[in-house]
Amino acid sequence: MAKRRLTYVPILKTKQGERWALSQLKAASKGSLTPLMEFHGHNKKQLGDHVESVCESLQAAWGVDQRFYIDIVWLNGDLGSPAVVDAVFQAADECGLQAVPVVRPSYDDASLDQLRAVIAGNGRGCLLRVTRDVLKNTPKLIDAVVEAVDASPDNVDFLLDYRHHAMSLASDISKIPHLEKWRSLIAASGVFPSSLASIPLHEWQNIPRNDWLSWKSGAAKVPRKPIYADYVMRAPGAPADFGSPSVNLRYALADSWLVQMGGKHQEGAAPEMHDMCQQLIEIDEYSGPDFSRGDELISLVADEDSGEGPGGPTQWLQWCVSHHIEFVVSQLGGAAA
Repeated sequence: MAKRRLTYVPILKTKQGERWALSQLKAASKGSLTPLMEFHGHNKKQLGDHVESVCESLQAAWGVDQRFYIDIVWLNGDLGSPAVVDAVFQAADECGLQAVPVVRPSYDDASLDQLRAVIAGNGRGCLLRVTRDVLKNTPKLIDAVVEAVDASPDNVDFLLDYRHHAMSLASDISKIPHLEKWRSLIAASGVFPSSLASIPLHEWQNIPRNDWLSWKSGAAKVPRKPIYADYVMRAPGAPADFGSPSVNLRYALADSWLVQMGGKHQEGAAPEMHDMCQQLIEIDEYSGPDFSRGDELISLVADEDSGEGPGGPTQWLQWCVSHHIEFVVSQLGGAAA
C-alpha cells in the first residue's frame, strides 16, 4: 500500500461546527490531512462525562482508522493536569480513537509524567507544540520536554506555532534543534481577526490570508519544508462563546478570505443569509456546489426554491470550515497518495 502523504494540519476546536466539517470531508481530502483538535470545556458537565461525549462525537466525525492530534490546554490550562490527561486519553482509547497527544513546554512535571505513560501505552508518539518565543528564548526546553516524556525526535511531530502572527520561516526553521530528525515538521499560523465588529455591514471585504501567504513564500527557502497548518477562518484562542453573533460568511479564496457581516442573529437577522449566499455564488471565485458539502449548502440557501432555511451560527461556521479545509487541501495539491 502506498504511504499516506500528509499535507495539511487544520487546527480545530472539538465543537459541533468543526466536527461536522470533518464528517463531511471527501475521502481523498481526509486522507491527506491530520486535524489537531483542541478540546473545549463545558460549564455544566462533569469532566468524565464531557470528555466521553466529545470522544464519542469524534469517533462518529473522524472515525477510528486515522490519527489525529488532541490538545487539552483549554481543559487543564498552561501547566496541565494529570487527572485531565488521564481522563481524556482513557476516553479516547475506549472509543478506539487513534489519538496522538499534544505536549506543551509549559506543562508541569506531573503532567509530563502522565503524558509519558500515555505515549508509552499507545505507541503513537506525540506532537510537541512550540511557540516562536520558546524557540527564540528558551530552546533548551525542547530537549528537556522530549526527554521528560521519554520520546525521541523520530517519534515526535514538531509544530512551530506562530499563533496570531504570519510565519517567518526563513529566520526560524534553521534554529529548530535536530531539524532533520523530527518525525514531521509542521508550521502553523492563524491571522484571521479576533473580531470583525469594525467592518462595514452588508459589504464584502477581503482579508489577506497572511498565514497561507507567509508559508507559501517561506517554505521554499528553508532546509526542511514544513507541513502547513492553520486555524481555518478563526483566530487562535479559547473556544468562542457565540454570545450575540452576527449573520456572517467567511469564505476562503486563493490569497484572502471574502467576508461579509450582517445583522444580529438574536434580533432576527438570519434571513439575510439567503441574500448573502446568493451574492456569493454569483462571484467568479465561488468554488461551486460540488466542491464541498459547505459549498453545496451555501448554494441551496441561495436558491429560494430549495426550501433550505438560512441556518444559524453553528451552520454558518460548518459551511465555511468545510469549504476552507477542502480549499486548502486543493491548494496544496493534497490527495491520498
